[in-house]
Amino acid sequence: MTPQLIAGRRSIAAGFFGLGSFMGMWGVMIPERVASIGLSELTLGVFLLIIGLSLCAAIFCVNSFAIFQNPPRLIRIASIFYVAGFAIVLTTGSFAVLFGVGIITGFAAGLVDAGVNSQASEWEQQSGRRGMSFFHALFSLGALGGAALLTLILALGLPVAGVIYASALLVGGWLALRRSWVTPEQAGEDTSSPASGGRLPLPVVLFLGTCISLATLSEGGAIDWSALHMNRVMGLSVSEAGQTVVLFSIAITTIRFAGDWLANRYPVHLLMGVPMILAGGLLLTAIMNGNVTLLMASYIVFGLAVGNAFPIIISQAGSAGSGHRLRDISIIVGFAYVGLITGPALLGVIAHFLGLNAAILALSLIATLLGFLVLFLPRFVPQVTAGRAE
Repeated sequence: MTPQLIAGRRSIAAGFFGLGSFMGMWGVMIPERVASIGLSELTLGVFLLIIGLSLCAAIFCVNSFAIFQNPPRLIRIASIFYVAGFAIVLTTGSFAVLFGVGIITGFAAGLVDAGVNSQASEWEQQSGRRGMSFFHALFSLGALGGAALLTLILALGLPVAGVIYASALLVGGWLALRRSWVTPEQAGEDTSSPASGGRLPLPVVLFLGTCISLATLSEGGAIDWSALHMNRVMGLSVSEAGQTVVLFSIAITTIRFAGDWLANRYPVHLLMGVPMILAGGLLLTAIMNGNVTLLMASYIVFGLAVGNAFPIIISQAGSAGSGHRLRDISIIVGFAYVGLITGPALLGVIAHFLGLNAAILALSLIATLLGFLVLFLPRFVPQVTAGRAE
């Protein structure tokens, strides 16, 4: 592996880890945000929907304007707005500021996520090795770290604002100053035009987009609503309820570190599909039973099942495409964030009208649907040739 690819790998890894840390903080802080600002389930759902729409606007910009089609520059600039926006969203006491800054944060999230995922795909193709699950494992490790840190701070009764802003300064500063990234020129590709190279066929994009949106809806639904459900319905304290997000993050992180090894040895459609069907059924059983311990265990199994869906789908998209991957992958990432942001917003509507139990039941059914859907993956995208191991 060339020194450029080694340095680029470090940058991509740091980007995924840093971005994940704020997602973990968000999951733990939801009950506190709901209480301190006075959000209802419906209002929280609307807030998540607004972030999703701003993210979709970012994906449109990536595909429409050349200024957004330089991944390293995109990551360096947009990451500053991402971490600063999240820091404000996690600490503000103003309803108006929450929604206003949320729009900016969602837009920045779309740009950064498209950038780091396209970088990860370029690294896979140029190195000839699988690495997408490893990179996303670092995102999950960051989410775990962020969730665990704020859970500890809340349990100790200490103020969290200082920790959040220090984290924003550290992550934003690192990504803004980092200069070693993977560029198409290293592989000898023509990048004189943003549209150079082949594009994925529309049916492939739509299928992969649907699968990844259901996967991120499942993951985001667990992060955004599990702690609140544990707090309000199951009667746990805020810090105890936050442990659900921590355990879920541990499961995702663990399975993602093994994801590249598993994807080289088993058909990826079975690797995703069978566990998702089993996890959806277990979560449904746990909700119907109403036992806290069983429900906690079901979230662990759920995390193990959904953990590799996002990276495998992005990896499949990258291997099927060619040329300027940022534009294709940004569309798939757009679908992913539609699921991650607007899906939990839908669960918020369900929670408002039917209750939090109904929202978690819907989550279990969506996970089961994803499991059956990805069994058809080979019809759209052939499995990546085995042998590329991280």
